[in-house]
Amino acid sequence: MRGKGVFSLCALLLSASVLGAQQVPSTISTVDDLVRAGIANNQDLAAVRERIAEAKGIVRQAGVRPAPTLGLNGATGKPLGTIGEEQYGGEYTQPIETFGKRGKRIRVAEFSVDLAEAELQGRTTELAFEIKAAYAEVLAGRRKVKLLSDLMTFNQDTLRLTEARVKEGDVAPLEAGLLKVEISRAEVSQISARSRLASAEFELRRLAGLSSTTPIPDTDFPAPIPVQLDALQQKALQNRADLKTARLEEEQQSANVELAKAEAKPDVTLSAGYSRQNSQFDGLFGFTGNGTLSRIRDQTDILTFGVSIPLRTSRSGAGNVQAATARTTSARLHQEYLERTIPLEVESAYQRWRSASDSLRMLKSGVIQPSSANLSVIREAYKLGQLRLLDVLNEQRRLVDAQLAYIDAQADAARSWAEVERAVGENLP
Repeated sequence: MRGKGVFSLCALLLSASVLGAQQVPSTISTVDDLVRAGIANNQDLAAVRERIAEAKGIVRQAGVRPAPTLGLNGATGKPLGTIGEEQYGGEYTQPIETFGKRGKRIRVAEFSVDLAEAELQGRTTELAFEIKAAYAEVLAGRRKVKLLSDLMTFNQDTLRLTEARVKEGDVAPLEAGLLKVEISRAEVSQISARSRLASAEFELRRLAGLSSTTPIPDTDFPAPIPVQLDALQQKALQNRADLKTARLEEEQQSANVELAKAEAKPDVTLSAGYSRQNSQFDGLFGFTGNGTLSRIRDQTDILTFGVSIPLRTSRSGAGNVQAATARTTSARLHQEYLERTIPLEVESAYQRWRSASDSLRMLKSGVIQPSSANLSVIREAYKLGQLRLLDVLNEQRRLVDAQLAYIDAQADAARSWAEVERAVGENLP
């Protein structure tokens, strides 16, 4: 079972091995570096790795054979006034497991290692998604802060020119007032954006285990390579940690049924012993070899051996077999449920990503580019005195709203692709 290599977790997060001790990248420049740092720093994952070591210890212990027993005994009548009656001996007892109990017990324990590895894979996949989603929020926050900062700079430059024109009497003082209000509105929006950015950066540092001094990269997400939906669904059925866990649990409980049946059958205990008994007969005398009169004594050496077999019936382990059978059925039903629902989860995440990508393209080509061109024309018309400043500000607001929506769409596209990766159970190119 373990030789199948179904738990190759290296592919989950590029070249990062989630089962071994990982090193934090010396320089964090991409989102994948953030994920690697998060895996290396996350204490919850470290705890799961310890459960793998614990499971390996359980496997080792499951292979231990029953220990023999050495017993020593003695009896004497001296404390009670009976002189000459003594008996000493020892016994060696060896339990012997029958019906392959040891091998079945090892097989059940080996599943614990694979289950712990599957749990580590699932936790790693979830952490990777959380880090990528948090990074998308950080990028969106930075872009919004920069957009609003550029807007404020442009409006302040425009305000200086407008105030100069007001002094010369070219424009009404109202226009300077409108620009001041617009600058204040942008400043309020920027303060709010900075606050949300700080919260997003704090959450990302928490997930990735970064210190407050470690710089957060400012690079875009790599463009995903389009993959067919059916290929993603097949990957998910092969890679999803929860489905692996369900399959392993079914196999483990099936092995538990066999173990319960074996444990219901009796083991054999072999024993062997030796004893020496000394007796003295009062009132009876005899001559020794040298002619000395002495009490008659008797010394007996006895060797004993035996076989002990518990008398069990077929009902002795029926309850354990019934419970293990029920757990097997439960695990199989859960596996069938996941096999039906996982393709639907992948399809749902994939369609959300497609919708987010389409919205992103439409915003860029159908809204932002025309709106930018419109604003340029309106500004030129305003300079020629053909339009009011209010017309310029209204078009500028529409463009800024479109640009903010575009930034949100970028974050949504990145998050939705991360959701696809989570639904598939691995990092996608």
